[in-house]
Amino acid sequence: MDFQTITVAVLVGISFVYAAQALMPGAWRVRSLRAMARWPLPRLLADKLAEKAAKTSGCGCDGCDRAGGILNRTASALPPTQSKIIFVRRRGS
Repeated sequence: MDFQTITVAVLVGISFVYAAQALMPGAWRVRSLRAMARWPLPRLLADKLAEKAAKTSGCGCDGCDRAGGILNRTASALPPTQSKIIFVRRRGS
């Protein structure tokens, strides 16, 4: 095999793994991160995987539902608002 074929095969493989990870449901992503953290990897990489698995919520929103998140802080800082709903009848129907 020549260098170009090997390079293309490696790039396609990496792209496939990235796309599969990005498109899989959050619960599967957390489960796979925890499983990979148990593999015999270098300690630094295993610690990073375990840390990432602990930070990921598994619901697919990447932590926006956690208390103290930026969305929760801005939503709780705003006063609740009320609006009236007005029904208007069409004429001729």
